Order: sequence, then structure tokens, then C-alpha cells
Amino acid sequence: MITANMNTKTNSEISDPIGQAILDYAQFKKPFDIIVSSDLCDDDIIPIEVLFRNEAEMPELELTALDLCRGHVLDIGAGAGVHAIALQDRGHKVSAIDVSAGAVAYMSQNGISAQKVDFYALPNQAQYDTILSLMNGIGLAKNLANLTAFLKKIHQLLLPGGRFIADSTDVKYLYEDEDGGYWLDLNSAYYGNFKFQMQYKKISGPEFEWLYVDYDTLHEHATSCGFKCRRAYTIEENYLAVLEKI
Repeated sequence: MITANMNTKTNSEISDPIGQAILDYAQFKKPFDIIVSSDLCDDDIIPIEVLFRNEAEMPELELTALDLCRGHVLDIGAGAGVHAIALQDRGHKVSAIDVSAGAVAYMSQNGISAQKVDFYALPNQAQYDTILSLMNGIGLAKNLANLTAFLKKIHQLLLPGGRFIADSTDVKYLYEDEDGGYWLDLNSAYYGNFKFQMQYKKISGPEFEWLYVDYDTLHEHATSCGFKCRRAYTIEENYLAVLEKI
């Protein structure tokens, strides 16, 4: 555990594992994994190189998302800015936000208009043609109970006819038994509500909520919030959704 008197790390480094991983890799090119711990499944690993992939290395789902962007794009939860860079190279005006100070510092150094701000703290002013959130980006809604508030915020930020492009995963398969049935507790919280914590080397971040939502549930919430919702790409349990402001 990192204590306050360990002056080799700043407070931002202690609380910003993914940002420090980005800055370290950018400087030293040494691949240290980011460990993601969950309350509902085994630990997972984010290889740091994934956060630095170029457009040629992106999967078809992400390329489809980039193709669907138009006008001024806001990339939320932008990380190291790989999608923002690809969109700028395509001629889009791009703004990016992330809560990671390290990520924002790296993006700013690489010519991206980036800001360290929580999505929910953005002023409610329609100013974007597209809002993009990838790598299970709908997770920024935090949990199912907050999905409507999240989508209403998106709606407020989009210009008339604007679109929200994001992906998610139906994680029901995690609860499937050997006979093909499901052992979901219908009296418990939504099965796609997760809590995670990230760790990079000895730097641990705070626990945070993340939502994985099935498409039918997303469609229902999106429609009630003034969107026309469609699936633009599907691969196994993962899907890309486009929500167009009506």
C-alpha cells in the first residue's frame, strides 16, 4: 500500500494508474500491464500497448464507429487519444475529455484539445455533432439506475440531429451454466452492474462503477430519452450502438 510520505510518487500518480501507465509507456516503451479487478469476475489485464494502437490496428467495431462520426466530435473517456487522433487525421474537429490527469497531459502533448473533467460536470450546452465513447464506453453511465440520466446528459450536449456512438457488451454469458441456462437472481441488481479497480505497478486507483448493458435495455432507455437507436455492428456479445437525437 502506498502511503502519503512516499515522496517518489505524487498524489496524482497514486490515484491515476492508467494515466501513469500511459506516460510511462510513452516515455520508456516498456510494456507493463494494467490489472483490472472486479467484484463479480476474475481479474483482467489491459496490455498498455492497446491504448497506443493506430487505426490500422483497430478492430472492425471501432473502425465502423469512426466511419459513423461526423462534424465536431467529443471523445469521452478518451484515454491516450487513439480515436481522437484517428478522427483528427480524417479531418474532424475533435475535443476529448478524461478524468485521468496523465491521459489528458499525454493527449495535450500530442496536439489533441483535451480537458480533465468529469463528463457529468460538462455544461449543459448543445455543441457537438457526435459524442463518441468506445471500449465498452456506455460503461460511463456507471449503473443501470443512472443510464437515463447519462443519456439525457448526452442528449443535452448534442446539436439537433447529433449522434451518440458507443459500444457495450451483454455479459449474461458470465452467468450461463453447463446446461445453457442462466443463474441470474431476478431480485438482485441488474446483472451488468460492475465495480472495478485498476492497478498499475504499485499504483492503485479508486473503485469505480461500470455498466455493461444489453442492447434491448439500452434501446428502451434511449427511446425514452429522445433518441432513435440502432445497432451498427455486432460481434458475439459485443455491439456498437448509434443513438441519433430526434
